Formats: sequence, C-alpha cells, structure tokens
Amino acid sequence: MIVAMTPEQKKSNVRLGLILASVALAILVGFVAKLVLLQR
Repeated sequence: MIVAMTPEQKKSNVRLGLILASVALAILVGFVAKLVLLQR
C-alpha cells in the first residue's frame, strides 16, 4: 500500500533520517576511538 506523502511528512522523515544517521555515526566514532585507545 503506497500512500502519497505530504511535504511535511517528507520533511519529518528527512529529519528523522538525519538524527538516526548522526546517532549511528557517533556510535561508530566512539567505537573506533575506543579501539584505537585500547591498542596503545
């Protein structure tokens, strides 16, 4: 079932996507930083 999305819904979807991407990026950066610090 495909529902036509209003511009407001698209905007909120983009914002949600950016939030999720930044959270994933922060976790990834933290993970890599921990690996680098533990290797020393």
